[in-house]
Amino acid sequence: MEQSLYSQFFCLSLYSKDYPIKPSTLYHILIGKRTASILFKAHTYQVIKFFSIFTNLKREEYNQMIQRFIAKGWIKANNTSEEFYLSEQGKTEVEFYFSEHFYPTNLNQLLNGKAVKEFWGKMVFLTQVLSELRYQNKHYLPLNKEWKNQLWVKNWLKNNPLDKQDLAQSFGKEWIQALTNLDSFSAEVVVSQLTGHEKFGKTITQLASMHKIEALEIAFLLQNAIIQVMDQVVRKKENYPLFYLIYQECIGDPYSSLSQSTRLTAYYLDQGLSIENIASKRKLKANTISEHVIELAIIFPDFDVSNVIPDSKYQRLITAFQSNENITYEELEKDMPQVPFSWYRLIQIERSRTDD
Repeated sequence: MEQSLYSQFFCLSLYSKDYPIKPSTLYHILIGKRTASILFKAHTYQVIKFFSIFTNLKREEYNQMIQRFIAKGWIKANNTSEEFYLSEQGKTEVEFYFSEHFYPTNLNQLLNGKAVKEFWGKMVFLTQVLSELRYQNKHYLPLNKEWKNQLWVKNWLKNNPLDKQDLAQSFGKEWIQALTNLDSFSAEVVVSQLTGHEKFGKTITQLASMHKIEALEIAFLLQNAIIQVMDQVVRKKENYPLFYLIYQECIGDPYSSLSQSTRLTAYYLDQGLSIENIASKRKLKANTISEHVIELAIIFPDFDVSNVIPDSKYQRLITAFQSNENITYEELEKDMPQVPFSWYRLIQIERSRTDD
């Protein structure tokens, strides 16, 4: 799937005419190599929302694709030959291709990829169960064989005070309302995936073949439609009481997209502990905790950087950056000896937010 024509143009679209991008770094962003430096590069390259979008992308195939871009003149090297700009020709090719194809502007794999996947899984399974309930059919093969998911559905039905027939009817009405607010093709893709009484949902591959569209484009389209449904549900929750219950379960913890270790750091920061205190409490190096803090600052735009840097030092750092926006860490060290690199990085992240 990753080497389809669609995926090639998608990868090409991530290059820019304004700043150079290192192909090897972009590869690590796409497969989701989760280090503070890779996340920072994803932020700098303005592709953070596509982090880990191609977890199975093979390095050799990716390198061949980049060589094709170079051979066609779609990307051109800067002075180091390790970083590339999008050429004028490459820009034209991307714009032409995506004038006729869907482009996934709404995705944010890093922040809500997990929640979107969970929401969709629950919605699809519940739709099947309620559809069969509506026809009073108990003899069907459940879409989801996992015991924990089957238990979730049983508990969800048991905890709802509505009569089962009324519940199924209300759920159907919420679906109709949600689909009405999607464009007709997105609505068709969503409905085609749903399984119900005497109706079997189609796979992404089947839909791609049916509409003569590449599977990756259909997958992006579907994900975009699910995000639109979720946005509707949260904006007009009074119209979607049942969908909103599911949404709340999936969104739950704002830190759910983080690794267990970074999540623990986030919880301690929320309790007012310093980086040093967290490191001591967890028996980890302060550098490790600092990497977690950088990750949090990148992922959450409202993360307050000034909370983890002493006030006097924070003011001096801001002044240094105001005097020279492109100040290097080495230059900063001359003025502020022994300043931690993480502070330098955090101010960079904070200032890039105001530039967006």
